[in-house]
Amino acid sequence: MTLAPLTIERAYMTFLFPFAYHMQCRDKLCKELTKENFSFFTLQNKSLEDKFYGESISISHEELAQFFYPFIEDKLFPDNANRQDFIRFSKAFHAKGELHYREDSLAYEIVSIDITLCPFGNGIITIRTTMTESAQDFNDVLNFIHYFRVLEAKLREEKGTSHHFSFGHFSSTGDVLFKHFVPFLLPFLPHQLTETYQGLPFFEDERMYSSAFLLCKEEEEILDEHLFRLGQVDGKTPEGKPFISSTNPQYISEYVKEHTHMRWAPHSYIVTSAQAQMAISNLSFQKSKHSIEEFMGTHYYNLFIHYFYKMMLLKVSFEYSEISWGKDKLVVDELIELITKFSSRYYFDEVIVRTEGKEISQSLRKFFRINEHYIETKSTLDSLYRTLEDRSDNRNNRLLFILTVFTVVSGIYGMNLVIGEWDGTVSWKSIFGYTAFEWLALVVALSGIGLSLVLVCYSSFTISRNYFRRYKRNQP
Repeated sequence: MTLAPLTIERAYMTFLFPFAYHMQCRDKLCKELTKENFSFFTLQNKSLEDKFYGESISISHEELAQFFYPFIEDKLFPDNANRQDFIRFSKAFHAKGELHYREDSLAYEIVSIDITLCPFGNGIITIRTTMTESAQDFNDVLNFIHYFRVLEAKLREEKGTSHHFSFGHFSSTGDVLFKHFVPFLLPFLPHQLTETYQGLPFFEDERMYSSAFLLCKEEEEILDEHLFRLGQVDGKTPEGKPFISSTNPQYISEYVKEHTHMRWAPHSYIVTSAQAQMAISNLSFQKSKHSIEEFMGTHYYNLFIHYFYKMMLLKVSFEYSEISWGKDKLVVDELIELITKFSSRYYFDEVIVRTEGKEISQSLRKFFRINEHYIETKSTLDSLYRTLEDRSDNRNNRLLFILTVFTVVSGIYGMNLVIGEWDGTVSWKSIFGYTAFEWLALVVALSGIGLSLVLVCYSSFTISRNYFRRYKRNQP
């Protein structure tokens, strides 16, 4: 299948990397970010409008404030870093480098990095990159996005990628991040990532979510095959030939129709999929400047909040699947509390005010499968409640039965259920001469004392175990 060429004159790319951090270290991490010259982002600070997005790009904070409903805007853009909502820190780098893979060498620039601390111990690193110094082939730009989003190459065809800067050479995108740009973040991340509440189930295939705004030559035709390849991030084969992951024109046409927002066709399109959200335009930079600023501002936050929803719902599903019903009542209680707080404070069906934003929001919810995950989460919550209630009722019934037996037996005999020699020194040799009623008194007394000791010891053990478990979980 012959693929039509397309020349990209400017490429603005954003990559989202989810991570987990220790909640008890949140304040310390905020101080560390400030120490590393990351700026706390607030809408009131207008000096940040043109600081992190590249040359000639400025984001209107007033437009951001008008884009979301007030109940989510207050949480996305808090006015101080002490809030337990979304705390964003940003820093401009303007670091120019090259990505090498086989025979390809692609120049790019890391413009800025955001580190946003989200609620419930989640966070998102946002990396803004550009390719603006010279025109690029469409295949090369997609190839760059494909390889840059891979933090650690696992597949054979993806191995061999390297990044080269004036300050050093790196074998992977993960190394670029954690060995140069954000090495201070590592001590705050969990190291035992397979344990419940410390995994990263929302991090799919160790690839970052990609978002891009591409400007092709003015009035150059944008075809369905280009839009399909944007959604699939199809760049080149390992041999360097243009690649498309389907050869069926009907399938491609149906995919484009389902995944593409065509409000501004034939000049501009937005393609949304599970791995990328791509905008492409064949208008000039001056005509597209406002659209690029929307991509960096309102559309970015639209993507951000829905990506957070996806992270949280996948995290809850993962933790539910890891629960050991016989041992993890504390985890169940915490999970129920987590779901309830998330649902009541952060999860909303509609967060966008404007029509275009609502349309894009619906696409994100559809391809992130947010509604399906939420319904599953709610049913999980109901299941957890029912299970806890059943387990609690069974334990209470058993305890009530035992106590009733002791009460009935003691009540029947009243004060006669005693052994006369217990008033003085007890001779254990004489127990073999006890009457039947004295044996009954002995058994009831000893078993009652034993049961009380067992209940006290078990309760003390459970309280201590839960305390140390919670304490250990809160340690770095």
